[in-house]
Order: sequence, then structure tokens, then C-alpha cells
Amino acid sequence: MQRILPETDLEKKMMSLGAVFVEENQVLDELFQVIGSDLEEGQELSPETKEQVLNEIGEYFFRLDMNYGPDIKSDCIEILQEFWAVHDKKSALQNLENIRTQGHRTKFNVLKSTLPSNGKIDIASMTKFKQIFSFDFAEGQELKMSDEDYQKLASWIQNTNRYLNEAGILAWDAARYVHLIRLGFIAGYLTDDEAWAEILKLAPITEGRFNSWMEFSQSFLIGRTFWSGGADPQVKSICERLLGHPASPWQFLDWT
Repeated sequence: MQRILPETDLEKKMMSLGAVFVEENQVLDELFQVIGSDLEEGQELSPETKEQVLNEIGEYFFRLDMNYGPDIKSDCIEILQEFWAVHDKKSALQNLENIRTQGHRTKFNVLKSTLPSNGKIDIASMTKFKQIFSFDFAEGQELKMSDEDYQKLASWIQNTNRYLNEAGILAWDAARYVHLIRLGFIAGYLTDDEAWAEILKLAPITEGRFNSWMEFSQSFLIGRTFWSGGADPQVKSICERLLGHPASPWQFLDWT
């Protein structure tokens, strides 16, 4: 029998790192209908009640199959092929290893290191920034960026100093990692044992790197903007809901 749900608090926390991708399906309000009576404002939950609430939350946010299972298997296979170049176990595990060891945060951090922490960006720094930004593009891949576009990107990355701690955009990579494991499991590329083993490999990378879910959220949003090339108000709204909604897993699992 497959193990779909986490057994430890650490596994629950790791699954919560991918909560933004779950809430894209707008499940918090539905979840609140189930557990809302236990969440009276200002009332501290007993350990027993808290455990019951977390179990209900887990049915929405902690499951490997996202509570859909085989119904979305073909969709997951298509998503993995189109957006991740994943088509079997080997490519799934290779992608997971890449996120653990490098992810998008590595390039972001290298780009950031070329820039002064604040103030005007000099020509030498800008030249190095451009070289690093384009060095891993495929041969022949057209890059339609003007000098002004580069300047805007460099200034934006420089300004993220105000919002990021030393973890940088690690939250974005961590959330993608959990989501990729879920997709790989539903697609049939990963067994449940393999999926939970991969989940636990994320713990040493993320534990102690954030002081709050607010820090995690900012790291996620900046990372996503770096990847996509622009901010998405809908994703920001999802993060705000997870930070404030009484049924959010982020309300029950601390970083400290």
C-alpha cells in the first residue's frame, strides 16, 4: 500500500514548502468549511485539536497525489514533458538533483555578486552581468534584450537586497522541488518511498534558512519573478492568502 501522507512533522513542513502550487486550485476556503468550527478567533487550540486540524489540512496540502491521484496522471505527464523535460524516473531524479544543488538560485546569486549592494552600476559590472546572464543559453538561442532591459534587470536584482536574507531565492527552488516530486509521483515516475526520500533531502538545505513564512514568501515571489521575467499579481495573492488564512498550513508549522 502506498504512503500518500507524511508521518513526521518534518515531512509535513517540507510538503508545506509547495503550498503555493496547491493553493493555485483555491482549496483554502473549501478546507475552512471542514475545520472552521475549530478555528475560533483568539482561541488557542489544544494539542489534540491541533493534531486533528493538521490532519485535515494534510488531506489538502500534504498529500503526494494532491488529492487528485490517477485523475490527473495524463496532465502531469504532459506538464513534466513540456516544462521540465522529464519523461521517466531518471530524468525526474536528475532534475531534482539539479534543483537541490543549483536551481535558479545559483545564477541569481552569481548575477547579484557582480553588482554593488546599492548605488550606480558601473560599466564593468554591467558588462560582467551581461556575460553571466547569457552564458548558459543554448547555442543559437536568440536573446531579445536591449541595454535598457539589462539595466532594468540589474537594478531590480540589486534592489532585492532590501527583501532577501542570505537564503536568496531558495524558497522558489524549494517549492518547485516539492511540486516536481508530486508531479513525478502522480505520473508514475517515482514510487512513494522514492518520493518521501527525495522530500527529506530538502530538509538540510532549507532548515534554519528562514525565520518566518513571510521571509519564505518574499523569497518565493522574487524567485518566481526572476524566472518568469515579471511579477504575477495572482501568485502574490496566493502567498498573501497562505500567510493570513486561518486554515493555511503556514499558520500551524513554524520555522523556529
